[in-house]
Amino acid sequence: MPPIETKNSGILKSKKKISPADQLKQSIHDFLKEVGQISDDVIEKLIQEVPHKWERHGDLIIVPQRSLKDDSWKLFEKEVYERICQTLKVKRIARKNPVNPNSYRSSNVELLWGENGIVQHTDNKIKYQWDVTKCMFSIGNITEKLRIANFDCSNEIVVDLFAGIGYFVLPYLIHAKAKHVHACEMNPASVEALKGNLKSNKVEDRCTIYFGDNRTTAPTNVADRVNLGLIPSSELSWETACRALKDETGGILHIHANIDSKTPKIEQDNCINKPQFKYSEWELWANYAVSTFEQMLLRLKSRKWKVTFLHLEHVKSYGPHVDHVVADLKLSPII
Repeated sequence: MPPIETKNSGILKSKKKISPADQLKQSIHDFLKEVGQISDDVIEKLIQEVPHKWERHGDLIIVPQRSLKDDSWKLFEKEVYERICQTLKVKRIARKNPVNPNSYRSSNVELLWGENGIVQHTDNKIKYQWDVTKCMFSIGNITEKLRIANFDCSNEIVVDLFAGIGYFVLPYLIHAKAKHVHACEMNPASVEALKGNLKSNKVEDRCTIYFGDNRTTAPTNVADRVNLGLIPSSELSWETACRALKDETGGILHIHANIDSKTPKIEQDNCINKPQFKYSEWELWANYAVSTFEQMLLRLKSRKWKVTFLHLEHVKSYGPHVDHVVADLKLSPII
């Protein structure tokens, strides 16, 4: 429809665009009405399950967990999936589910329409490829990837204890210029994806992969920096991280965690050289991490070590009162 010129202002105003979500809902509603023999109450119930948001990876979308769950969809799923693909200009549809409760928190995405779940994605000039039904990938971690990309690791050896498909391994190698990365991963599908991603980004010669539980496979006494990117908690491998650090010089740990955040901190402008935290729970957790590593090092090392809190990075929020954060700690032997 061409723009309409108003008499008063002479300003051209275009007809309001309909969002893709509204277009999809209207298309599915029209189809259900055409089917016939479906009551308005049932149609209204089904329309509530039409996704209003999705995660797009090329020609594949991942819809929320509650989308298209009613058994009634099975009666005409082919027609519905085809309408979704036509409206959103995609070829494949997948649905989120809770993460598998196995030891490596593998993906539990369900492929609804299409031949496979293999997708490609580019972040900050880094190419990733993986199967969404087998491997995890969080677009929300981009801020942490960008932070890592700004590190100077040109003279450092890095150990990533939860490498996945290379979420952080690749930024360390490509942008932070790490001398070498030791990547630990126990999901076989993620290991295969990691190998492919290292090769496609031409950095496979600077990475060694350790398949299996990092508590038994991770190298010791090699790291200047250790990444612990497991949420909701990486505490099961804190001791492994200590062992991975160089005995003579120590290094830096980046510890990921999900924290309940309910009590806002009161800003204290007169505090000097004291870390500032948005929530009291962040400070409590950071203090707990420092204390735990201090006690751990007393038990593991032959001489005294110092644990210094450097920084707490807020990565993203998981709905109300749950935050993904990264604590940077420096662990140093006392000479």
